[in-house]
Amino acid sequence: MKIFIGILVLLVLLITSVFAGCAADAYSKACASCSFDQYGKMDQNCYGGYKTSGVACTSTTYPIMSGKYANGECSAVDTCTSDLNSCIVQYQSGNDSLDCQEGSVAVCFAVADECMKHAATECGEIQNPCSAPAAGFVLLFAGMGFIKLKK
Repeated sequence: MKIFIGILVLLVLLITSVFAGCAADAYSKACASCSFDQYGKMDQNCYGGYKTSGVACTSTTYPIMSGKYANGECSAVDTCTSDLNSCIVQYQSGNDSLDCQEGSVAVCFAVADECMKHAATECGEIQNPCSAPAAGFVLLFAGMGFIKLKK
């Protein structure tokens, strides 16, 4: 089980550092920049600013999807947002500082970025069809290399 968690954390770090998206970047920056109180709670005003920048980033990255969403024509965005919120609730510990260090909540944001890519495609955004398979192969080989190292 520890090996699986180690692989998961490694893949999250790889995804967020090499293929980081708007939500993952915003969460990472909030973790690095916002202050925490004595109970490990992140300053909500600070976090809100990074959350807003993540939404703005998504809007500028996928302008067609964003326009359709604003007109009520792209419900896939709501699905991604709902999935992100459910994931956060499932994996948060109650201590934001520890969550930032541990990485499980970061997975939620990386998955949300992937969900938004799919939502953008569903909503008519033009994307490079070759980018996703290349990223998948890089992650596959990185994971296989990590498993080999552990044995």
